[in-house]
Amino acid sequence: MIFSKAALCSTALGLLLLSPFVRAEPATVVELAPEIAQDFVRPHTLLDVGGGRKMHLYCRGEGATTVIFDAGLSDWSSIWALVQPQIASRTRACTYDRAGMGYSDPSARPSTPFNVVEDLRNLMKAAGIHSPVVLVGHSLGGFNMKLFAATYPSEVAGVVLVDPTEELELERARPVVTAKFGAATFNKMYAEENGPSAWLAHFQVCVDAAKKQDLDPLSDLYKQCTDPVRQPLGSLIAQHRQTLQVRYVYQAAQASEALNCVIANNPALDAQYSRIFGKKNALGNLPLIVLSHGLVDMESPFPQEDQYVLLALHDQTTALSTRGRHRVVPNTHHNIEVDDPHSIVVAINEVLEMLPVAL
Repeated sequence: MIFSKAALCSTALGLLLLSPFVRAEPATVVELAPEIAQDFVRPHTLLDVGGGRKMHLYCRGEGATTVIFDAGLSDWSSIWALVQPQIASRTRACTYDRAGMGYSDPSARPSTPFNVVEDLRNLMKAAGIHSPVVLVGHSLGGFNMKLFAATYPSEVAGVVLVDPTEELELERARPVVTAKFGAATFNKMYAEENGPSAWLAHFQVCVDAAKKQDLDPLSDLYKQCTDPVRQPLGSLIAQHRQTLQVRYVYQAAQASEALNCVIANNPALDAQYSRIFGKKNALGNLPLIVLSHGLVDMESPFPQEDQYVLLALHDQTTALSTRGRHRVVPNTHHNIEVDDPHSIVVAINEVLEMLPVAL
């Protein structure tokens, strides 16, 4: 299903088109230039979001409208290293790290999407970021930005959702799968053994191990508790990610997000999602572009069916705005911001072009 790890974190990586921000290495591997990468392996601005807890914000560029990026599960600001600099050449572009990720302090609260949205809003206030802003989110970060836009519509000028995770998948997928593939296929796809429970539970194993001591980066456990290295981001970011990912703070934050995320079994939160997104035009006439990955995940037990559901649910999210646009990005896996960053730059620029001149 699309709530598999492939739909939340990262999968195989693609090569990138050469741009001013990347360079080719001898073995035809395209990597982020070190002079850009070095800006993503150190803290920039740390701001108090309440109670002395600080969150990390990195802004570059100038412009009347600020674009804010949120990463997917297991990721933080460095995942946007191939996109943020290009947007910063046009307007102000800001990445941030959620609680316990990257350089942000951990939070005592569970990392529900609602708490993530509140943290981001407090961070924006602390930074003096003037709204309305353009929000860009990948995967779980995509749902966070979708929720922010629906909760605080007057503070959002436009949204780009990059392969966003979808709420209430079981409920929404039932008619989609049944009509296309039949009820038997739906029952197999969403049987308990194919559900998210077992996958989500493994995060607690990672936390327990890291609490005793830093994870061994050469161990199988570390590989199970982290995402694969994203080669186009370069060795500098890869080394830095490893430094942070072996630690208990990171593993605890990752687990809190996974166990409280939009796909977790939480009836109270699901009821709120249904109330917010169940109404027609929940995002009004907000400029909205939804990007979906184009390559079928052949590691899934239901590859074609999963892709069909993904696109159908992304169509539904696109329809939440009267100005929504949905497109599939060819030759990309889940991490479109790594496989084809240019497609995201184009989408953000389209949204910026749709805004009133005064913004």
